[in-house]
Amino acid sequence: MKNPFEEIKKKIKINGTDSDINADDSNRFISFAKKIGNYFNTEPQREKVLRHEDFDVAGDVYFASVSAHYKVAQRILVLILVFFLLFSIVTNYKEITFDNFYYLVKDFTSASDAGQNSYETLSYESDSRQSFVLYRGGIATVSPSKISIFTATGRRTLNDTSQFSSPFAVSSDKYVLFYDTVGTKFSIYNSFARVYTEELENPVTAASLGNDGSFAVVTKSATGSWHVRLYNKSFNLKAVIPSDSYIFSISLNSDEQKLSVLSYERGNGTGRAVLTVYDISKISDEKGKIIAVEHETCFDGEFPIQCGYIKSGNLAVITDKSVRIFSNSYVEKNGEVDYSNGTLTGYSISPEGVAISTMRSANSYLLAYDENGNLLCDRSVSHNISDVCVYDSKIFLHIDQGIVRIDPSGWGSQLLTCGSGKMLVYNSETALLCGESKAEYLIFSK
Repeated sequence: MKNPFEEIKKKIKINGTDSDINADDSNRFISFAKKIGNYFNTEPQREKVLRHEDFDVAGDVYFASVSAHYKVAQRILVLILVFFLLFSIVTNYKEITFDNFYYLVKDFTSASDAGQNSYETLSYESDSRQSFVLYRGGIATVSPSKISIFTATGRRTLNDTSQFSSPFAVSSDKYVLFYDTVGTKFSIYNSFARVYTEELENPVTAASLGNDGSFAVVTKSATGSWHVRLYNKSFNLKAVIPSDSYIFSISLNSDEQKLSVLSYERGNGTGRAVLTVYDISKISDEKGKIIAVEHETCFDGEFPIQCGYIKSGNLAVITDKSVRIFSNSYVEKNGEVDYSNGTLTGYSISPEGVAISTMRSANSYLLAYDENGNLLCDRSVSHNISDVCVYDSKIFLHIDQGIVRIDPSGWGSQLLTCGSGKMLVYNSETALLCGESKAEYLIFSK
């Protein structure tokens, strides 16, 4: 019986030997390599340009060379883009879903609205029990009956029903989280849809969102024990941190992988505020058995109010007696300012800075720090302050007559009259006053 491979080999040898075939393969490879080399070589591109252009003066040679360099640079950039897309697809293939693609397309419209802010008045269903928060250039509102999200131009991108009796909202660059302060349920939304919801065994008392989509919620059991439930950006429970102290505030810094918890305990009988900072990158046990406490400090005789991170990564802590700002190494940056002889009337911690206001006798006292933790203001003011906020080293005060913006550098101020409501500061020239049925944009001069 004839070997079929021998027959094929004889047919190939009709026009050449084995060495001829290998030589042809080698020549084809060399020819292909030359084409690739010429594709990224400026000289062939230069000659091609000169063949198609009028060659009248010597200057044309220079412009032909420049054109050739730009052409090759364009091809290199296209090749880099292709490799980048392939790398992104391979490393993130699990995230490539129809839902994510749909969210991406929908977010284009929201981003366009944020970039074309026309500062319109936002109208919504009237309710005195609403909670408001800034979200992606617009606002998110939640009441016992309705959840709404608006872009900066007033377009409502989400209109959902609410089942929260006493609702509250927190937000980040990515999501907004709504929870019921007297209930056990919380929900997370993006600009136009609910992406996660969960019903817990115990009531939710506080929550914080990280910029990467991770989040943490605080629950309290009937026996008085407290737990911080930490979730990753995929909405999976990462750890449960137990506590015997009354937790008043938490702040999640996903960029630095830190979770700060501000609580209250009896101490030696006088009571004290306790700040505990966890390194969440070391919390690897899903059951929460490995808890990495990075820093803990107590403030004897003080009552906790709020903790949070500012842009510089510094950690701010507000109690009923003082404001403290800690560096990344937990060194207190500013001397302690005691305002315990006054009644706290307003406070805020945001990435832009920290501010508090108190009432002392007939005068108001104002204390503010910028995004780097530097002191902006420490003085008495004549206004009756109900809320305070810092943005871009400007101090915003909500007073009886409206909203005042103060420039501490020259202590210049501007008042825009408005009614009552919740003050939100959009940027250094714009504040929002969220009332029962509408939010009004107030534009200050630059």
